[in-house]
Amino acid sequence: MLATFSTRAQSATDYFNGGAQFYISNNIPDALKKVEAGRQIYPDDVKLKKLEELLKQQQQQQQQQQQNQQNQQNQQSQSQQSKSSQNQQSQSQKQQQQNQQQQNQQQQQKQQAQNQSNAQKQQQNQQQQAQQQNSQNGQNGQNQPQKAQAMTPEEAKKLLDTQKGNEQVLQYRPQGQPENANLPVKDW
Repeated sequence: MLATFSTRAQSATDYFNGGAQFYISNNIPDALKKVEAGRQIYPDDVKLKKLEELLKQQQQQQQQQQQNQQNQQNQQSQSQQSKSSQNQQSQSQKQQQQNQQQQNQQQQQKQQAQNQSNAQKQQQNQQQQAQQQNSQNGQNGQNQPQKAQAMTPEEAKKLLDTQKGNEQVLQYRPQGQPENANLPVKDW
């Protein structure tokens, strides 16, 4: 009975002030409890009614903000997951491209090696044929000059490539003595 007497001793203003104190300290749930308790005792009090409406509105806003934050966090985590999956996909695509390039390079190298070995074999065969013809000509007792054979484009290229290392720069040297030794030599 004493507890009911002490709660009755509080006026509507006391409930309003208690709820307002909780509201100021940003404790909306406790403020709402205090105001609702006051409204049960003083249902017609205008101040308590307005404060209750304000608190409920604030509580809804807080819930919406929390929901929005949660949605943003979910979106961020989803975007990060999608980015990581995209990165993984792009990395796997890059890896596949690199593997394909390596395979292509290996095939080209094999093809080049095969072409070189074929060219060497062809050149050896031609040399052997030329030697056989020379030996046959020598056996027949004929010392006829050999006919010039046409070169294949591959043979010509190889010949030119082997001669590249022997190239030297041609320097112009005028013939004879210059008329006046003090004048420089003009080579244009």
